[in-house]
Amino acid sequence: MLKPLLYPLAVCLATTACKAPQYVQAGAKNNVQVQYRWNIRPDKPAELLLKIANKDSSAQRIHLGLDVYYQGFTVEEFSADTCIRAGRTFNGKMNGIYFIPQKLTSEQAASPDTKVDLTEFTAEPAATCP
Repeated sequence: MLKPLLYPLAVCLATTACKAPQYVQAGAKNNVQVQYRWNIRPDKPAELLLKIANKDSSAQRIHLGLDVYYQGFTVEEFSADTCIRAGRTFNGKMNGIYFIPQKLTSEQAASPDTKVDLTEFTAEPAATCP
């Protein structure tokens, strides 16, 4: 009687454990949202992936500044400038922006002692994007 209940529970637990890491909300301005997540794979450098979504009805010129802290100390600083068309989403490595830390190891990036802070963020309407 208990066996039919164990299979759905096992499937549920397996899919939850295999789920891709979720993006963390970093900031929003002028209907543009910025999120990030770490992509950490064995024997590869860590990657900080950004997801930028423009939910505005006009293109937006974006400037971002990100600081990465490990154990309370700034170890990396990243910046980016881009233009995103209305209704578009830039997502990680596929068609977005990502950074590979030079000083932070993959083990440090995976640590709860690592924090990411959106230190600069401007979003201004643009007539068009190149």
